[in-house]
Amino acid sequence: MVLFLPDARGLLDQTDQPQYEAEMTTSRWALVSLVTTAVIHGLIHAYSVFLSPLNEEIRLFFGSNAISAVTAFKTSYLMVYAASNLLFGMLTNRISARMTLAAGLLVNGVAVMAFSLVAPTGIRLMHVFWIVAALGGGVYHPVANVLITRLYPHRKGWALGITGIGASIGFAFSPLLTTLLTGVFGLTWQPIASIFGAVGVAASVAAFFTIRDPQRLTAKHSQLNATAARHASSNESFAGWAFVIAIIAISGTRELAMWSTQDISDFFLLRVLGHSGTTGFFLFLLYAPGIFIQPLVGTLSDHISRTALFRAAFVTYGAAIISAPLVPAALIWFSYLVMGISQSAASVTGEAVIAGETTEANRGAVFGVFFTAGIGLGSMGPVLSGGLADLLGGTLSAFRTVFLILGAGVLLAGIAVPAAMRLARKQRRFAAQ
Repeated sequence: MVLFLPDARGLLDQTDQPQYEAEMTTSRWALVSLVTTAVIHGLIHAYSVFLSPLNEEIRLFFGSNAISAVTAFKTSYLMVYAASNLLFGMLTNRISARMTLAAGLLVNGVAVMAFSLVAPTGIRLMHVFWIVAALGGGVYHPVANVLITRLYPHRKGWALGITGIGASIGFAFSPLLTTLLTGVFGLTWQPIASIFGAVGVAASVAAFFTIRDPQRLTAKHSQLNATAARHASSNESFAGWAFVIAIIAISGTRELAMWSTQDISDFFLLRVLGHSGTTGFFLFLLYAPGIFIQPLVGTLSDHISRTALFRAAFVTYGAAIISAPLVPAALIWFSYLVMGISQSAASVTGEAVIAGETTEANRGAVFGVFFTAGIGLGSMGPVLSGGLADLLGGTLSAFRTVFLILGAGVLLAGIAVPAAMRLARKQRRFAAQ
C-alpha cells in the first residue's frame, strides 16, 4: 500500500500548482486523521482508569472483603484487550482503519454504559462487560499505529507523541473527572459509567466521518507517493523477532507496574493517608505529564539515541515506584509525578523503537504481537498485586513490598535496554549478509 508522506513535499515540482494544492489537501486530511486518532486513544485509555478512584466503593458495592476481587476486573479486561491487539495487528493491511477504529470505540462505549445494569450480585456479569469493552478497545494500537506511521514515516516518534497526548489526557483527566462527579455532584460509580460510555458512543460516530483511510488519502497522488515511499524505505530493514521478544520482555515490566499501580493506589492511599478521596488527583499525576512528555520525547527520539532515552525512562520509573511507599506522606505526590513523567517517556520511546526497527510491510503484525504480549504480561499485574497485598495482610507494609517488587522489575529492565539494542543491530547485519 502506497501512502502520502508529508515530508516528501520537496520531491514535488512546486511550479505544478494544481498538484501542490491537491497535496496540501491530502496533508490536511492526514493531520485530521492524526488528531482524531489521538482523541480515540484518549477515550480508550480513559475507560481503563476512570473507575480506579472508586475501587473501594466498588468493593463495598459487591460486598467483597478482598482487594483482588476488584483488581481482577482489570485483569479480565487486559487479557482480552491484549488478544484483540494481536488479532487486529494481523489484519491491519486488510481492513479499513476508519471503520475499525470507529467500531471499536462504539463497542467499548456501549459496554461501559452497560456497567450501570450490574446488580450487587452480578460480579461475574461485570467481568463479562469488561471483556466486551476490551474487545473494542483492543483494536486501537495496531491499527492506529500503523496508520499514523505510514502517514508520517519520517516523523514516527513525533506522530506517536501526538497520539500519546490523547492517551495521557484520557488517563489523567478521567480519574480527576470521576472524583469531581463523585465529590461535587454525589454520583456513584454506575451513573458515572453511563456518562463516560455515552461520550465514547458519540465520539465513534465522529471518528467515522473524520478519519480517512490511506487508500483515499493517496488515490490522486500515486506517482508522488510511490517516489516518496521508496525514499522513505530505502534504508529500512527488520531487526528480527528475537529483538522484538527482548523489547516485549522489557516493556512488559512497565505494563505490569503501570496497571498494578493504577489499580492498587486507591487501597494504598487509604492506608497511608487515612482516606482515598484524593486518589483521582494521584492518578492524574501518573498520567498528566504525558501530555507534554509524549510529544517531546517522541520528537527527541527522531533525532537522538532512542537507546539512551529508553534506558533512562525505565531506570527513573523503577526508582520512583520503589520510593512511593517509602517517602513521607506529604511527598508521595512527587513520587507519582516522577512515575508519570518516566512511564510516559518509556511508552512513546518503546513504540518509536519498534516503529524504527520494522518495515512498513510487517509493522502491523509486529505491533500486534508487541502490544498483545506486553499488555498480556501487564494484565496479570492488578490481580497479582492485589492478591499479594491480600496475602500479606493488606497493610501499609504489604503495599511497600508490592511497590518494591514492581519497581525492581522495571529498574532491571532498564539496565537490559542496551543489550536489546545490540541484538537488533546484530540481527540486522545477519539479515543483510
